[in-house]
Amino acid sequence: MRGIEQIPWLYDLLMHLAPGVERWRGKLVAGARGRVLEVGCGTGRTLPGYREDVELFALDPNFDVLPRACRRCGDARFLCASAEFLPFADDSFDCVVSSLVFCSVPDVDRGLRELKRVLRPEGRLLMLEHVQARSKFGARFLDWIQPAWTRITGGCHPNRDTVAAVERAGFVIEADSLRVRGLMRRFTARLAD
Repeated sequence: MRGIEQIPWLYDLLMHLAPGVERWRGKLVAGARGRVLEVGCGTGRTLPGYREDVELFALDPNFDVLPRACRRCGDARFLCASAEFLPFADDSFDCVVSSLVFCSVPDVDRGLRELKRVLRPEGRLLMLEHVQARSKFGARFLDWIQPAWTRITGGCHPNRDTVAAVERAGFVIEADSLRVRGLMRRFTARLAD
């Protein structure tokens, strides 16, 4: 089923109504350097925020959003692909950026393994995600709404703990980079030694 995340004009409208998320996304991409891959670029709302000196690749599994993303940043190289099957060689990128993506990736573990594979050993993962609530009531509520929410949005799981999945995948979150606001987390991670 096609959800609101796959309808470009509706997604852009919803993001326009969330200025706090947009500010956090801007801060996230401002830290990208070198050869950069944005996984799940969507309609390209973050793309104009990258520094001019980055070599930018942007991909999304939904082909319908890529024309809008291209209009926002014609300098990027666009691909229609999923996080679980990245069409790049090992050690291809200095930085991988993911913003509100891994809540919707069908196979989170495989997707994170792919990020590790394409990231250079000294590279960085810049991520913004929402996570499972910490309170019992909040966690139960997110678990309760998850089936309907996932269907309406076209894949988003509001009760995933993506931060824990990132750490299980072999990334180390840089403590001084972690920002927390409610269910939102923004951070930089590196590959574990």
